[in-house]
Amino acid sequence: MSIYLIYFAVFICVLVGTDTILRAVRDRFQRRSYMNHRLSLIEQDADRNVVYRHLLKERGIDSAAQQSVTNYLKKLYIQSGLRLSTARIITYLASVAAFCYLALAFSGQGGLLGLILSVIGTCGIAFFFLYRAKAKRIKKFTEQLSEAIDIMVRSLSAGHPLPISISLVARETKDPIGTEFGILTDELTYGVDIDVGVRNMVARVGAEELNLLAISLSVQKGAGGNLGEILTNLADMIRKRVMMKSKIKAISAEGRMTAWFMLGFPFFLYGIIRLLNKEYFLPLWDSGYGTHFLVSSGVLLAVGMLVIRKIINFDY
Repeated sequence: MSIYLIYFAVFICVLVGTDTILRAVRDRFQRRSYMNHRLSLIEQDADRNVVYRHLLKERGIDSAAQQSVTNYLKKLYIQSGLRLSTARIITYLASVAAFCYLALAFSGQGGLLGLILSVIGTCGIAFFFLYRAKAKRIKKFTEQLSEAIDIMVRSLSAGHPLPISISLVARETKDPIGTEFGILTDELTYGVDIDVGVRNMVARVGAEELNLLAISLSVQKGAGGNLGEILTNLADMIRKRVMMKSKIKAISAEGRMTAWFMLGFPFFLYGIIRLLNKEYFLPLWDSGYGTHFLVSSGVLLAVGMLVIRKIINFDY
């Protein structure tokens, strides 16, 4: 392998890593300065319509396709809350693919097979990263939702209408819930019905608890009743659900750790044996069955992880 290719791959990895660190530091300082991302954009541009369009564009949402998101990956990206340009996404994917290919080339699996495996590995890493980002954002959103509903209840008790209560949540809460309720506020300002606006927010976030809020608002709008009392009971139920999730996570911690240990142990054992005796696996690769053994082992590991995940993933 050419030494210049290695230098180029290292340069790309360092560049992407430095850019990621700088963006994380910048976002952290911005979060200290403003309550949420939407308020920081309003500070820069007072035109609410421009800010609303910019927020949708950052998340990869356009008004025409917002109600009919059929692509699973696009929906996953929207619910992850990431704000990346197309050029940055391509740069990240190319860097990960180059790293995977170099790792496979050093282990003796270069060429066309290494290229195919690197592409598959890049897709898997990207999917895992998006899924983790989505889960983390939904968890944070759910933890903030009961507090946001309490703000709405206090605003309704003071005599404010529902749109004013929602805009109060957008001003007084942090991300991710502050920006999401801010987008909902902008939609209500531009004439979108409350039911449609809340369903749009459910599609953007993907949290089950938020769907309960949408159903409560829709039922109250059609049947009437004390909205403050309904939201108070909903906030109490969401708190209990969050508490139950935490208890279930603590009970299943041993099983989850076992799954990750079983997943990482074969690779750890391979690295230790390769470090102690570099020629130990040479007969396997020279026999021509090394690739078949690698693929079959990966499939068995994936099946084992799915089975363990099914065992420790409780429905509630």
